[in-house]
Amino acid sequence: MASHPLDRRFNSRLFLGGAVLAATGSVLVSVGLGLGSAALLDAARRWQRGTEMSPAQLARHAIGVAQVATNAGAQAWQAPMPNGRRRVAAGDGHAAPVS
Repeated sequence: MASHPLDRRFNSRLFLGGAVLAATGSVLVSVGLGLGSAALLDAARRWQRGTEMSPAQLARHAIGVAQVATNAGAQAWQAPMPNGRRRVAAGDGHAAPVS
């Protein structure tokens, strides 16, 4: 009785075992991500309650802080450097003083 050539090269039991392990791992990862997300959401809610501010107030405050930081950075960038030097962008993305 001749067997099919693919039967000799393909171990279906090994393949099935790998598929079962991959599926089991996927379920475990999904459960872990769900539990971790629930813990993070709970911590964020507790932190928000501790601030005595509504979420909208927190968002306005964060936007205000970001605007102040942006303006301070822009003003610092436009300010002249000592010794009359000027700033130019260097090749690595960092500003380098030029004489």
